Amino acid sequence: MLLNFHAKIVNSLVGPLGQNYHPGRMRLLAALGLLLFAATATPALAQIHIDAKMGREGADYLLYERTDMFVTLTNTSDTDIVLDNEGSHPWLSFMICKHNTMPVRPERQALFRPLTLKQGETKTLRINLTPLFSFRDEGGYTAQAVVTLPGAGDITSREVPFTVLLGKVVWSQQRPVDGTDRIYSLLRFSPKPDETELYLRVEEPSDNLVLANVGIGPVEAYIDPQVFFDPQGNLHVLHLISMSTYLYTRADATGKVIHQGVFKTFQEVPPRLRKMDDGNIYVAGGLEETPEMAHESLLAGQSASPSAMQPEPSRSSISSAPAGANTPISLPGQTAVVPAPGAGVQADTHP
Repeated sequence: MLLNFHAKIVNSLVGPLGQNYHPGRMRLLAALGLLLFAATATPALAQIHIDAKMGREGADYLLYERTDMFVTLTNTSDTDIVLDNEGSHPWLSFMICKHNTMPVRPERQALFRPLTLKQGETKTLRINLTPLFSFRDEGGYTAQAVVTLPGAGDITSREVPFTVLLGKVVWSQQRPVDGTDRIYSLLRFSPKPDETELYLRVEEPSDNLVLANVGIGPVEAYIDPQVFFDPQGNLHVLHLISMSTYLYTRADATGKVIHQGVFKTFQEVPPRLRKMDDGNIYVAGGLEETPEMAHESLLAGQSASPSAMQPEPSRSSISSAPAGANTPISLPGQTAVVPAPGAGVQADTHP
């Protein structure tokens, strides 16, 4: 019916075989053509509304840190929509640019599992961009999410800015582990202007890999942490987080946080890390605060095999979306192993 109406308009303007040709009418016809194209094309592209934002307010990230983007999809059509990959072409992809102009090379392609959106339904996805793109330099970037609809083309979100910064290394040590040399580093970084965090980074230069790059807690500026290794290769860190309050962290050889505890200065004696004759580490002085949940004692696990230890959740893990938002869906691309430029990828993905 709409096409018949279009034909009648064209006939009235140009007549059969162009008998009523007039330059003014042809300009009007061209304008009408653009309007008609928009009227017929818009509904297909408007089936899904897409919005994107970075997972951190202020959008400053430490180099190699996981960089979460939240993508919110709303089905605005009058039917259910199934988003699925077409062969090797993913239904969800991303465009990253440096300084708003230079495209960033993808490190790998991620094929996401199919997603069904019922009529009027909204879902929010959380995707870690760090292992997918090689943004390995300090500077400003922009990110866009792209959804491909079969037969309707691509729908692109707005550009979302974020910044990658180097941070300040306050301690670093190289150690042989399993036949390779690993570099362990502690860095200060301010994800927000009024917050400074201490980050643990573990690298394997020979394999061109970053095994861990996690925030272990707030840190008082200009006070260096204490750091020791035990005989099992675990890393022990004690650092000041506020006046007379210290955070103790133990991480395994890969940088996975397996224990944390808060210690207070007691009777004017601050807590300090000490090494026993057998090489195990303990906290001398101070008083440990009663934790909200039970956890293993300080020395537990230092003499046990890694498989016998039950790690606690890392403080650096990203929680779900902010209050009031939809629950994020775990997707491929969430990994604790970040490839440096040109490296292969080892990833722990979620089905």
